[in-house]
Amino acid sequence: MRHHDRPGHSEALQAPAHPDGSEGPQAPAPSEDPQAPARTDGSEGPRRPGHPDGSAGSRPPAPVGRAGGRHRRAGGARRRGPRRPSFRTAVALAGSTAVVLTVAAGMYVAAPATGTPAAAAPREAAAPARAATGKAARFVQDVVALVNAEREKAGCGPLRTEGHLRSAAQGHADDMAARDYYEHHSPEGRDAGDRMSGAGYEWSVWGENIHRGPKTPARAMEDWMDSPGHRANILNCSFKDIGVGVTLAANGPWWVQDFGARR
Repeated sequence: MRHHDRPGHSEALQAPAHPDGSEGPQAPAPSEDPQAPARTDGSEGPRRPGHPDGSAGSRPPAPVGRAGGRHRRAGGARRRGPRRPSFRTAVALAGSTAVVLTVAAGMYVAAPATGTPAAAAPREAAAPARAATGKAARFVQDVVALVNAEREKAGCGPLRTEGHLRSAAQGHADDMAARDYYEHHSPEGRDAGDRMSGAGYEWSVWGENIHRGPKTPARAMEDWMDSPGHRANILNCSFKDIGVGVTLAANGPWWVQDFGARR
């Protein structure tokens, strides 16, 4: 994202990207801060430490560019929902680090056939993900268990841990920690859908939640469940698979939840 988010605020966005380089207009996702204006150029700014962030993607036929939580116009239009300021107050009263949440949603729709197939947009290679070990590996398992416990209470089926999503999530957590940015889009413009496709996951729908700062899986989940947009990702019964990434760097920890369903 290219805008600056204030601590304690959340936002919602929808950001699909076709694996073949095409994208489509997205429907707005829930958000939490009505005070921050929407950007019409789709740009977003660097995120600040201690903030969770979530996104989910859907893909329609017309090409549209997406920028990690904000909409970017490129042959289509994006809209952002209103934002609520309540989360900052709750965190301040608790005396803990403020958080910022971002959510996106989307689904893949095949582009109509034409006489000449469009060339896929070039993509940089996905960053290699290192396998979580020790404490980080336990945190990954705990997050998956907590997610499925919440889904069971909501009447959704459990998510399966999926290796390609796991690789995409861990790669993004590692990359954010290494380059110290906090967005769904990498500095090169890759979003969660791009990362999942690059890892070999052929998705029909996808979602992503990210967070920075919480020291335990329980606290990260508490923050996500307190945000309507992130909660919607976790309790979306359309998702069947999950991959979780955790990087225990000094400027983190960094948390990533990637959700999806295959085509």
